This record gives sequence, C-alpha cells and structure tokens, in this order.
Amino acid sequence: MYKTVLWATDGSEGADGALDEARRVLEPNGRLIAFHCDERFAGGRVSGAPIAVDEPDRKAKIHGQVEALLADGTDVKLVVVVTHHGPAGEIAAAAEAHEADVIVCGTRGLGSVAGVFAGSVAMRLPHVAGCPVLVVSERAARRHELADHVGARH
Repeated sequence: MYKTVLWATDGSEGADGALDEARRVLEPNGRLIAFHCDERFAGGRVSGAPIAVDEPDRKAKIHGQVEALLADGTDVKLVVVVTHHGPAGEIAAAAEAHEADVIVCGTRGLGSVAGVFAGSVAMRLPHVAGCPVLVVSERAARRHELADHVGARH
C-alpha cells in the first residue's frame, strides 16, 4: 500500500483500468494525484493545438472521474499539464513534485514493436521515473473487473 499514488491518465480505457489498480494500492487516508498531460504540437501551422483531437472530451471525462472520487471520499487532486514535451518526462516530474510513492499507468495494448514505433509512455516511464511504476495491462485490468463482477454475484 502507498500513501501517495500518482495515477497517470490520458482518458483511455487503459487508464480507467489503471485507476482501479491505483485505488487498490492506495492506503486508507492516502492521497491520489490524478495527472493528465495535454500534449500540444510544437511549431508549424498547428503549433499549440492539442495532439489528441478529442482532448476536450478526455478532459471532461477525467474531471468527471475526479468528481466521482471526491464524492466517494477519496483525497484526490487533479493536475493537468499543457506541454510540448513527451508525457513520460512530465509524469515523472509530477510524481517528484507531489512526492508520489508510486506511479500507476495503463497500457494501450500495443505489442512491443508497435509500442516502440508509437512511443509507449508505459514502456518509457520506468526508465525516467524516480519512484516505482506500476503498469496495468488491459488483461490485468479485465482480470480485476471479472473478479469484482463474480464477487458481486455471490
């Protein structure tokens, strides 16, 4: 269990699975930092535009998740950083700034080759973070969902 957990989210389903795991490893009365990196294009005609076309929708979803966590009594702080830099470095810097004991992030379900070409944050983060990184695969997230669902039926 960890006192301060940084949940790195991009608003994806993989990040949602990571949130479930972040809540599992958070100590009672611990603090959750919900961190979102709003990546922007640098230079050219699209300079300053979000890389993700659906960025406003992602932010709205994350804000809703944070509101639900607050309503459940979770001590959570939302941090959104707008940057031209890669998210792995920004996540690592946020973890250090907020004295996180662990970073929890999801995966996009890409294989190792596709992840290298697509620039997987989950693959890069353990190399730049100053604290442990818990990477939650889609398969692991589904395993917990299935166990929760089966437990609810009994």
